[in-house]
Amino acid sequence: AFGTIMEDCQRRDFTINAMAYNDKEGLIDPFNGLEDIKYKKINCVGCAKDRFEEDALRILRAIRFAAQLDFTIMPDTNLEIHKQYKSLKNISIERINSEFCKIVSSNSFCVQLLLYKDVFSLFVPELNDIIDFPQNNPYHAYNVFEHTVYAIEHCESEDLVVKLAVFFHDFGKPHSYQDGEDGIRHFKGHGKVSAEITDAIMKRFKFDNETRNNVVELVYYHDAT
Repeated sequence: AFGTIMEDCQRRDFTINAMAYNDKEGLIDPFNGLEDIKYKKINCVGCAKDRFEEDALRILRAIRFAAQLDFTIMPDTNLEIHKQYKSLKNISIERINSEFCKIVSSNSFCVQLLLYKDVFSLFVPELNDIIDFPQNNPYHAYNVFEHTVYAIEHCESEDLVVKLAVFFHDFGKPHSYQDGEDGIRHFKGHGKVSAEITDAIMKRFKFDNETRNNVVELVYYHDAT
């Protein structure tokens, strides 16, 4: 029985779920998962490089566990995430969407977005357009990406539709700006452009129509006066 449990543990993704228990042996914890739980650490079982090569979705799953549990991804695992994230191109959008939605719904989505913007921008390439894009407006102290991160941080709702709308709400700004003669940048009509971009992204992610329509509507009207 012990050998079977050990083999099962070795097939697990991360140390926090690579534990087992039976009445004869008690707690089986060959990879110190209990210690990782105590100190809020995310480690791959065995070699992180091998685990991510076996299934690249584990990259998003690690980020999701960190987001949901408020744990920290450890250096070896973190390094392999940044090395191997492009392998997510080989993962179906349905599997990516499942993990993505759980990350978006978490309380630390803004943190993960900052730490792993390279990962997110792989399957949401539109994100690259807002990264470092200046607003040049006295009402905005941050670039569009920074503004988005702060908006997510201060979003009090845990509803997926609301969180997605906050994430997407300014994706249209780099495509709808006007620079005045005074040097001030304006974004008239960016709600409509952001909504169109959001609609295209959510169709690509194969969201259900109701969720997509609700998010798109919130994005469209977020700047209405």
